[in-house]
Amino acid sequence: MNWNFTDILTPPDKPFGTDGPVIVEIGFGNGEYLEHLARTRQGCTVVGIEISRWCVTKAARRALSAGFRNVRLIHGDARGLLRYAFEPRSVSGAYMNFPCPWPKRRHTERRVTSPRFAALIGGRLAQGAAFTLATDVEWYAEQTREAFLSNGCFSAGPVERNPEREYVTKYERKWREMGRETFVTRAVKMAEVPESDTGKEGEETLDIEADPDIERLSLSDRLRPVLGESIRKDGYVVIFKELFTSGGDAALISVITSDEDFEQHYYIKVVLSGSRWMGKLDSIGHPYRTPGVRASMRALSKIAGIEF
Repeated sequence: MNWNFTDILTPPDKPFGTDGPVIVEIGFGNGEYLEHLARTRQGCTVVGIEISRWCVTKAARRALSAGFRNVRLIHGDARGLLRYAFEPRSVSGAYMNFPCPWPKRRHTERRVTSPRFAALIGGRLAQGAAFTLATDVEWYAEQTREAFLSNGCFSAGPVERNPEREYVTKYERKWREMGRETFVTRAVKMAEVPESDTGKEGEETLDIEADPDIERLSLSDRLRPVLGESIRKDGYVVIFKELFTSGGDAALISVITSDEDFEQHYYIKVVLSGSRWMGKLDSIGHPYRTPGVRASMRALSKIAGIEF
């Protein structure tokens, strides 16, 4: 069977939350709980975030087979995607079901027990909306509760032990059959979370300048000066990697950006339109317009005379 993932996987032209309520599941695995959310919250857009490409593929097939039109999937790290893919205060509810607790000390920032995570998701939750974590690790549930309470903008009751859940996944059913316990903590947003200043754009200083005779240069000669160059600012890094040309009137330049913890690999496509060289983000990489991505576009505009 041929699968068309275009609608379900393609990032929106604008952040989620501009056209109605949004429900988010972070780390949706095989998509079982995501399917439940889509079925029971049909008036919402249900957005799943998953770092495993294979899980994204399985969940996309599952949602398409069930005929759901309100599901969208994003492949990547939630720590970056929450900031750039959603409007502030637009999320009506967020869920994580049995994530890896990342027990090693060096993985502290990956946990939802990090105060930084509570602030991040709090900025996207609407007033009165809740973040719900289900886990089979008691200390993880307790520390998550403490992290959200310490933020000062959430309320959270005691961690629930083996609670009745509106939907029990295959993993959870198997766990319970083995006589193991599960734990759920739920944090409700009661006040606004201050937005971080991290990631704000600034004008970067470039050591390379455009050729004064740039209008007479070929496309390859225009773009070649940026290859191997990097832009480093507080909050983001941009690296121009490779150039691919075809026929002299079109090119792709590969770029890597890192906005704090959110890394993206993507292409900028450049084509000749009349007498002007026009650039746009190529859809194959599905890049979000983070400060780093916008900086890469500004650099090409300044150095190579590319219009966006």
